[in-house]
Amino acid sequence: MVSRTRRLSALLYLADIAIALASLYIADLLRHELPFGFGDSVNLGWVDWQQYVAVALIWAFILQFFRVYEPRRIFTAVEEIRVLLPAVTIAFVALLAYLFIFKIEFLSRLLIAYFYGVNLILLVNLRWILRLFLRSTIGFRRRLVIMGAGPVGEQVAGLLQQRPWTGYDIVGFLDDDPAKQGVTVTDLPVLGTCDHLGEMIGCENVAEVIVALPAHAHERIREVVTHAGDYAVSIRVVPDIFSMISVRARAEDLWGIPLIGIREPVITGFDSFVKRTFDIVVGSISLIVSAPLMLAVTFAILIDDGWPVFFSQRRVGENGRLFWIYKLRTMDKGHSRRGVLSHRPGPDVRQGDPRVTRVGRFLRRTSLDELPNLWNVLRGEMSLVGPRPELPWVVEEYEPWQRQRLSVQPGMTGWWQIQGRGEAPLRDNVELDLYYIQNYSPVLDLMILWRTIWVVLSGRGAY
Repeated sequence: MVSRTRRLSALLYLADIAIALASLYIADLLRHELPFGFGDSVNLGWVDWQQYVAVALIWAFILQFFRVYEPRRIFTAVEEIRVLLPAVTIAFVALLAYLFIFKIEFLSRLLIAYFYGVNLILLVNLRWILRLFLRSTIGFRRRLVIMGAGPVGEQVAGLLQQRPWTGYDIVGFLDDDPAKQGVTVTDLPVLGTCDHLGEMIGCENVAEVIVALPAHAHERIREVVTHAGDYAVSIRVVPDIFSMISVRARAEDLWGIPLIGIREPVITGFDSFVKRTFDIVVGSISLIVSAPLMLAVTFAILIDDGWPVFFSQRRVGENGRLFWIYKLRTMDKGHSRRGVLSHRPGPDVRQGDPRVTRVGRFLRRTSLDELPNLWNVLRGEMSLVGPRPELPWVVEEYEPWQRQRLSVQPGMTGWWQIQGRGEAPLRDNVELDLYYIQNYSPVLDLMILWRTIWVVLSGRGAY
């Protein structure tokens, strides 16, 4: 299943690059052949081979940059269009920049317009044709039974139902719980108990079995797998540890021993390089540009409430590592000191809180108190965009599923901040942070930073 997805992703990637090159050639033909083109069908080939190389390289980079080939995205129509449209648009902007920098003038605006339209149409139609092919190819489809109609089995079924291109027809569930017999789960019937596996394999022509029983049913899983060994079926077991596994966990093979990453970096490789480079470049520029403003705010704090100017506090970073976060002080000196030393600080700051100084109220509303976080970004303890850096005592009370938000670096701003900042309850904040981790891309970071500007200007949710 995983290897099939990876092969499809790789083939689709190569096909998209080939389509980009074909689109450029077709655009060149249209430019000469259509009535409102040049009408010079003899002098084809105005597009030089260097431009084909440039298009191949630009499209290869941009499509990968936009994470077009994420397994959860490919062949889901809404996700494809949502990602392809901005990806192709940015690729064309990059192409225009290349033409401008190298002063390539013979590629007309008409040809570029044809190229954009043809490329987008071909990319979308390629995916539409592949969806039809993969859904209708009889030899490609395999009948599947899921053992276990609990939360894990339900999640597996939901994922496969959303991705019919994977080639699986789910026959139904098998579950030992008497209360689930004869009912439907995610529109699929519970066909019997796990003891009926052999009967299902024979009667329903089942080719694969996914065991999604809870971890405490270890002995039952062993019995099922042993019994199914008498039949020519493939068997896969889903580990019932979703609450501990990071949202982008990967399975590895250690010389025959399967390993699943529970606590490891989620953003790795090319994505990690892009994110860290962006943090250093933008963070450095922001720190330099904001230095005069921070100096002015420092004097305002001194005049209003005296020393100290900065406020430091222990926060939890990536994979639970502790670090000191730095902010401009917004509360009176007594409460700020208690905030540093106390294991459990006082109540959250709300509108009209008497602990907040006059200058501090302005800093909180404008988020200027968080400018020193840029130092944490440059030190590699935080990122410009990521989940909120939380207090240790809050993390200690996390449920297992909430700890997944610690799989990436915390950020100065994030998905939950642009959805309401302090107005959203803690549980919603964590769910929004997990959404960001699951859907991370450099483009999403840019969008969050852009929307953060408007959220800060509106003062929504800031106290």
